[in-house]
Amino acid sequence: MTSSDALADLRPRLPSPLEEAVDARFERHGVRLLLKRDDLVHPELVGNKWRKLAPNLAAAGGRTVLTFGGAYSNHLRATAAAGRLLGLRTVGVVRGEELADRPLNPSLARCAADGMRLCFVTRSVYRRKTDPDTLAAVLRAAGAEDALVVPEGGSNAAAVRGCVELGRELA
Repeated sequence: MTSSDALADLRPRLPSPLEEAVDARFERHGVRLLLKRDDLVHPELVGNKWRKLAPNLAAAGGRTVLTFGGAYSNHLRATAAAGRLLGLRTVGVVRGEELADRPLNPSLARCAADGMRLCFVTRSVYRRKTDPDTLAAVLRAAGAEDALVVPEGGSNAAAVRGCVELGRELA
């Protein structure tokens, strides 16, 4: 797949549609409920994942993207898929060193299939992941000292900027 194909595959379907939820109970009370369908933005980067990841991936500038999550993390799955689609190296730091010697669950298996390198850490290390010394040790252990670090869940200032468009679409 060429890089232009990857970008085409990654292109979101924006703005996401609004769908009305019609129900007699709503109508009786004069309520109109519209659902913003961000789950339809991209088949692999659903919900707010595209909006939160896009500015972070742009900031990576081709560098490895390292992020954090639990064994069933949708954020890890979305990051791995985006990495595959864009040709970016991804590393997922997974909470729970005890999981390293077990078969991968479907979420982590999907991450691995998408090319994400999984690094399992103890729960105590995971709790301290924002401590500069702990983060540096995690980056060294992952062989990703120059990686762009995206926090657990992808929530940072760049992600907030990525979600601003959601409000504009609603306006």
